Amino acid sequence: MKNCIPRAHNPRVPGRLLKICLLILWAGTANAESTPSERSLTLSSGADATLTLPATKSSARGMVIMIHGWSGQKDEVGDLFKRQAKALAERNIASLRMNIRGESEREATNYRLTSTFVSRVQDAQAGVDWAIEHYGLLPIGLLGFSYGGATAMELISQKPAQYQSLVLWSSILNPNELFIGQPAAPFRQALETGEGALQDWTTLLITRAHILGMIGFDPTRGLPQYRGALLSLRGSEDSVPQHDPDILRQAGGAQLEYRILQGADHIFNAFDPTKDYGDRIIKQTAAWFEQTLPAIQAAAN
Repeated sequence: MKNCIPRAHNPRVPGRLLKICLLILWAGTANAESTPSERSLTLSSGADATLTLPATKSSARGMVIMIHGWSGQKDEVGDLFKRQAKALAERNIASLRMNIRGESEREATNYRLTSTFVSRVQDAQAGVDWAIEHYGLLPIGLLGFSYGGATAMELISQKPAQYQSLVLWSSILNPNELFIGQPAAPFRQALETGEGALQDWTTLLITRAHILGMIGFDPTRGLPQYRGALLSLRGSEDSVPQHDPDILRQAGGAQLEYRILQGADHIFNAFDPTKDYGDRIIKQTAAWFEQTLPAIQAAAN
């Protein structure tokens, strides 16, 4: 903008050009103020996280903790979580999404999976704790994708009164459900030798600790005591059974709903540019949290 010099310093600049320059400068400032901001964090568990805030930080009316699926990472497939964070910020809802240790390292560890359900919950809880410490007056919502759904329900089972709204995407009911439909040999090898190679969307190296760490849990046990809102979204072509009616039957709240997207698969066809399922669940999720998180105004720290 070196040509946009005030007339007092450059009397040769025509008045019309000065107005154009001022408009450009104003538009640039306005765009900066209307853009959500992101900040990288390290949680108390050691997990990396990203905080997304509305453009006007003091306008935040809620906080959503997002928990990714098995062997995923904080932005999720097709950047679904990153896009969701932006959509929430545009509705004045802050969000925090974290990597799950022992899964999210991916290429850095040759896709070696060492997490347990307990460590998963610890990482997610660390995100909740950070949000409470820094934005304690904001109502909290949870968003869980697949294995992240079971993780979110475990958080609720531990403290049902702490959360006001829950959205599940393609959720499983129990961690060991991830074994269903998988070839037995890699799991047997992992139990016998400590590690097995599972051919999934890539070659996943599953460890004995990872498998044993999924057994013996009931994440839904606290749903009857949960009084918040709950929305479950799933594709009709999901490889995971449609647990949604069962989840809603167990939940104790009054605002409960599940929706089936006809034609969508487990990841909502995130890598198919001809499908709009991802955009649809992002819009529906943002609208749900806007409607169900209490409108408590609190200045951001």
